[in-house]
Amino acid sequence: MEKYGETLFVRDDREAHRLEVLCEVFDPLTTSALERLGVGPGSRCLEVGAGNGSIARWMAQRAVDGEVVATDIDASVLDGLRDDRVTALRHDVTRDGFPDGSFDVIHARLVLSHLPQRDEVLRRMRTWLAPGGVVLIESFCWFPIDSSPHPVYRQALRRWSDLVRQTLGTDSWWARSHPASFTRFGFRDVGANTVTHNLRGGTPLADFWRLTISMSHEQLVRRGYLSAAELNAAYRLLEDPDFWDLSPALVQAWGHR
Repeated sequence: MEKYGETLFVRDDREAHRLEVLCEVFDPLTTSALERLGVGPGSRCLEVGAGNGSIARWMAQRAVDGEVVATDIDASVLDGLRDDRVTALRHDVTRDGFPDGSFDVIHARLVLSHLPQRDEVLRRMRTWLAPGGVVLIESFCWFPIDSSPHPVYRQALRRWSDLVRQTLGTDSWWARSHPASFTRFGFRDVGANTVTHNLRGGTPLADFWRLTISMSHEQLVRRGYLSAAELNAAYRLLEDPDFWDLSPALVQAWGHR
């Protein structure tokens, strides 16, 4: 297995654009959940896998007189996170820790599903919380793709999922049952919410999935997952405003210490 960012999800201009589109589509869901869970004045917050920093900056606006720590394993991401209210920290969540009780809120979006050590990381996160603190984990789940009536779309996303699973250890179905992990590791007041978007070609959501597949175009073709013709057919479909389907679902799960 290789690490996130070595040959997949490489930090370049294309990935920066993909992250911008991701934030446009999914930030409203994330911030709504964090607001309900209690990010507010005085909160000590940890953003794991900060991406382009949009959620860390939102936390800083809400947590007046609190603290926001944004982490990533890629130092180049942290260089781009310039905000006096946010402490950027290079940190490998699979190996590095924090003192017991350091935070009131911990959030990770589209991080743990890519980690073979995902359950162990979640177990350790509980110790980083102060009593009453909350962890929110967001991950995609692939079940809407399995029932798609569009073979080109279904095959492209399935084969992309196969690539990231076999390269990184990603589990695109873990989110379906990961709320049970919160219960198993002693969290209380566990809850979950699943959002399945209707996807229309040519919209920001469709563009996000087109960019996600296309960033792995070379690996998908070279390693025999899909042909260039099959990929180009999928790109055309995702750009076609007459195309409608469901996107992979976003599962939000949370638990308190």
